[in-house]
Amino acid sequence: MSPAARLDIESILREVFDLLDQEGFAALSMRTLAARLDVKAASLYYHVPNKAALLQLVADRVAAQVIVTLTPGLGWRELLSGMAHALRDALRTHPGAAAVVAVRNASPEVFEKAIPLVLTSMHAGLRVTDEEALFLVQSLYILVTGHALAEFGEAPEPPVAPQAYYDAWFDIAVSTFLAGVQARHGADAG
Repeated sequence: MSPAARLDIESILREVFDLLDQEGFAALSMRTLAARLDVKAASLYYHVPNKAALLQLVADRVAAQVIVTLTPGLGWRELLSGMAHALRDALRTHPGAAAVVAVRNASPEVFEKAIPLVLTSMHAGLRVTDEEALFLVQSLYILVTGHALAEFGEAPEPPVAPQAYYDAWFDIAVSTFLAGVQARHGADAG
C-alpha cells in the first residue's frame, strides 16, 4: 500500500506533532509535512486544505485531550485546577504544540462539549454569569499556555531554567489565579 493510501487525519496529526516536537513551530509547513509523510503535497491537501486548518487540528486535539479529563460533579476550584494541569500535561507531552495553542482557540464544536460541565461546576460555587464563567476558563487556558510557551516555546531546545522552577511558577500562577477567582466571584465576595 502506498503512503498516500495510508494517509488519514490521525497519521497526519501524529506526524505534525512529531515535527513540532522535533523541529519546532518554525519548521512546520505543508511541504515539509508532506515530505515527512512520504507523500506529494496534493495527497496532504486532500485531507487538510491549508496550514491554517492544520494548525486548527493541532489546537483542537490538545483541547480535546484536556476536555476528556474533566470530571462531572467537581467543585469549580478542582475543575479549573484539573483543567490547568491537564493542559500543561498535554503540552508537556507535545511541547512543540505550545506555539500553536497560543495562537489558536479550540473550535466551537470541540469546546462546546465542556460547556455544560464547566457552567454547572462554576455556578454551583461562584457568582458568575455564563459569559464570565467561560471568560475565566479561557483566561486560565491562556495563563497555562503562556507558561508552557516560557517552558517549551523553543522546542526542540530544552527549557532554559531547571524543571523545579517551572513547576513552582506553574503552581504559584494557578493558585493565585484561583484565589483571585474566589476573591472576585466567590459566594462570600462583596
